[in-house]
Amino acid sequence: MMKTGKSVESRGLRVKGNGMFWKQLVWLVTLFSLASTLHCLYAAEPQISAALDRDQITLNEQAVLNVTVSGGGNLPSPQMPALPDFQIVNTQRAQNFSWINGQASASVIYGYAITPLKEGTFTIPPIHLEGSAAQTAPLTLHVLKGDAAAIPSAPGAAPTSTRSSAHGPAAIFIRGTVDKSSVYVGEPVTYAFRLYNRVPLFSRPNYQPPQTSGFWTEDLPQKPGGPTTVDGLPYNMTELKTILFPTGPGTARIGPAQLSVTIENLGSDPFSQNFFAQFFGRAEEKTLHTEPITVHVKPLPDPKPVGFEGAVGKFSISSNLDKTSVTVGEPITLTITISGEGNIKSLPGIKLPAVTNFRMFDATAATNIEKNQGRVQGSKVYKTVMIPTASGDVRIPSVPFVYFDPDTRSYKTLESRSFPLRVLSGAGGNASTAQSAIPSAPASADSVSSGQIQRLSEDIHYIKTPGHLGSQGHFWIELPLFWIFHGLILLLLLGFGCFRLYQFYFLANNAWNRFKNAAPRAYDQARNVERLADDSKLKEAAVLLSDTYQRYLADKLSIPSHGMALKEAQEALRQRGLHSHDGEKIRNLWETLDLFEFAPTQIRTEDVRQALATFRHIVEEMEQEIKWEK
Repeated sequence: MMKTGKSVESRGLRVKGNGMFWKQLVWLVTLFSLASTLHCLYAAEPQISAALDRDQITLNEQAVLNVTVSGGGNLPSPQMPALPDFQIVNTQRAQNFSWINGQASASVIYGYAITPLKEGTFTIPPIHLEGSAAQTAPLTLHVLKGDAAAIPSAPGAAPTSTRSSAHGPAAIFIRGTVDKSSVYVGEPVTYAFRLYNRVPLFSRPNYQPPQTSGFWTEDLPQKPGGPTTVDGLPYNMTELKTILFPTGPGTARIGPAQLSVTIENLGSDPFSQNFFAQFFGRAEEKTLHTEPITVHVKPLPDPKPVGFEGAVGKFSISSNLDKTSVTVGEPITLTITISGEGNIKSLPGIKLPAVTNFRMFDATAATNIEKNQGRVQGSKVYKTVMIPTASGDVRIPSVPFVYFDPDTRSYKTLESRSFPLRVLSGAGGNASTAQSAIPSAPASADSVSSGQIQRLSEDIHYIKTPGHLGSQGHFWIELPLFWIFHGLILLLLLGFGCFRLYQFYFLANNAWNRFKNAAPRAYDQARNVERLADDSKLKEAAVLLSDTYQRYLADKLSIPSHGMALKEAQEALRQRGLHSHDGEKIRNLWETLDLFEFAPTQIRTEDVRQALATFRHIVEEMEQEIKWEK
């Protein structure tokens, strides 16, 4: 029994000893494997290779140059050669590790986006590694003339994607389309820019609209994005629309639109099974372009009817006269409203037929724009002030308005209502106001009777002095300090006086100071005008605005403000090279303020506010366009 016990105990010891042996053996094998792996990694000679995603591109398009460095240990970085004909941006860096047949290897992929600066055939020289003789083979890239290539899609579309169709469906692309490729002058064309993406966006896209020379443009409100399907794949679509109105016949061109966006980059294949490529995917910047679009613009058909001034669209007309009975000299207002669909801002002015025995003022126009359901609608309101100069029963004639309807391809004429008006004899309110404003002449000395002056008293008081004047004590005037103190005061007064003379003659009245301080003074007075309008002191506000307007023009143009005429100001503006449409705005405001002064009873608060807004807009434009000239 004792032998048996020893035998069991000895076997137990042997088993325990065998367990420790196997553990040690496992550790030795593991260390040997790690050592072998590290030896393989550091012993492998680094290698480098390069490839272009395509060998032919066009101007404004990018090619991607992928440089792969593989080997073991700390892999060196590639040394890019000088490429003066390209712009190069390092876009991405991805690292991979693999174990194949018991051997470990590592690789780093560097991605470069290269944009050509000119067309031609270019050779990318070999790319070297730091501290190694390894290099890539030369690569050839053909750059063709023209805009960036596009992926074919629906007719009228101009898409650009981040990936060629040879590499699978695009993760993000853009399209620019128009609803019409042939229109008449003034007929609206809807340009739609759409962004399609099925990968996350890491930042807000930077959109640069296309060049649209030869068009009036009206941007429509942006619609929220939504899901859609393209070629059987789901995308999120965002759309921007712009209404274009061609201004002349011929071939009009809509240039390429550009979009810069940062997206999630998952490698060359978003569905790859490579865990490391998926795990280390990162943000990637993309710049996309659309194809340019050509629109054929047809001239309006001949013959054009009398009175046609270029209005194109669909319109209606309404009119209103604020009074049916007035006295001679009392102003009335004729309001004509053109409403409809088209380029409301470019509608021409109306021409009122001549009316006998009336003083007419040019019509002022106000524009209202509405953008609904992808269309530009609105109205333009013309107001004409008329002042009768003779009594009697008269009729305000109708006003014609001619436009071209592109849907029916025909010209149409609209006419406003005609209004009967009774003009009563007698001075108008404005005339009586003018007469009452004239001060009566002062009475002369001859007209004052002697009874109007009464002498109350008279007396002469003599100044009596003593025979001798002497000093009563010690005076400060005898001290030198007194004369020094008063001498300093005298010098200070003389200096202050010279400074004031300099301010008066050289600062306050010279042309440069007037030119420099014209805008600040105008803005200060504009705030005073606004306060008067808020207090319903409309007449005072209109007079102050008129004086401020003439003073600003005179100071800015270096001409005397007293007695300045509109023609004088317009001539000075033309010499300064001011645009014709700016001169038209200046003339309209001048005549509106003259009307306020001539008919103060007709001033409304909204009229003063609109004139004040126009004045501020004119000041802002003139400050930018008129420069100081000696």
